[in-house]
Amino acid sequence: MPRERLPTVAFTLLELATVVVVVSIIAVLMIAAVAKLRQRAQRVQCTGNLRSLHVAAALAVQEEGMWPQVAISAADDASAQEYARAWIDALRPHGGNEKTWICPTMQNELGNPDYLDGANVRVDYIGMSFDDKSTTPHNWPRHPWFLERGNMHGNGNLVIFTDGSVSDLKSIAAQAKEPQR
Repeated sequence: MPRERLPTVAFTLLELATVVVVVSIIAVLMIAAVAKLRQRAQRVQCTGNLRSLHVAAALAVQEEGMWPQVAISAADDASAQEYARAWIDALRPHGGNEKTWICPTMQNELGNPDYLDGANVRVDYIGMSFDDKSTTPHNWPRHPWFLERGNMHGNGNLVIFTDGSVSDLKSIAAQAKEPQR
């Protein structure tokens, strides 16, 4: 007696290809969203680093009676190392450690080098120079205290001001163009 053939349920090649394309599009969109979230998180961490440096500098001014007196670095590597070490050492007693000076985005761009081993140090934020009077850093509310070394977050370098507010250079330039009332 011949066997009765049961109907088979299967996907056609076109249906399978459609599913693969849809899944691929969703994966690409997810990867882009995750990359954008990572950039935002790194900017937030960078802003936090600047605020930590601001607090450490404010404590230094309060406790020592003056802005940390760090010489401006020259262009050669040895001087850049000395400059970085001088700033780190100046703010360490007030809460500014080596990690505070590292922008996470710049760290990723450089391939995650280890700049915290003691011999090699790097600072991704530039401290401004003031005289040795304790009131000078507070005289101008919109004067930067620290400036990010490069445009790592897409809108220009991040800057922290006397009042602790953080902004990027693109926003600062836009505010400067607005008519004063």
